[in-house]
Amino acid sequence: MSSGDPATRQRILEAARELLESRPGANIAMGEVAKQAGVSRQALYLHFRDRTSLFLEVSRLADSTARTPARQRRIDEAPTGREAFRETIALQAFLKPRLKGVATALDVLRRSDPAADAAWKEREHARLRRCEQVLQRLHDDGELAPGWDVPTAARCFWAVTSQRVWDDLVMDQGWSTARYRSHITALLEAALLRQGP
Repeated sequence: MSSGDPATRQRILEAARELLESRPGANIAMGEVAKQAGVSRQALYLHFRDRTSLFLEVSRLADSTARTPARQRRIDEAPTGREAFRETIALQAFLKPRLKGVATALDVLRRSDPAADAAWKEREHARLRRCEQVLQRLHDDGELAPGWDVPTAARCFWAVTSQRVWDDLVMDQGWSTARYRSHITALLEAALLRQGP
């Protein structure tokens, strides 16, 4: 997928991320990325064959920087499904402000840009799969509320913890991260978890 100097590749990724974050919704051309990174277009294409591969790697870099193995282990190693459920919401509350620039840019661009759409779909499908894993665990523990199946509950969980919902509540309505985490947890627990004995 890429070759050449790793430092140059990293510079290109950082330049593309800066452009996406500073101009959400703008159509970012490969030439602009090359200029921002201080490399030739030839060097850029040596590392990334097209905008899709570049945007996918920018998205992956943003995620891997914020979603550390230690944070993911809090979910994976939680002793119960309920605790894994709460840790997943806590992780989303932590990630949203850190990934806002890239996530918002890809969400806006994806409607008209196939490269951004591919990157957005990869990240959101991965998030949905993680939601399904947590909801499957709740189901296996007997903790999923009556009337819900795993696929439907996972998609509701995925939608409520989306970047857009976070943006509406935190950026538009002024909620703190703590308030977001507390109220989204309460909402999803009331909707999706078995109540009472």
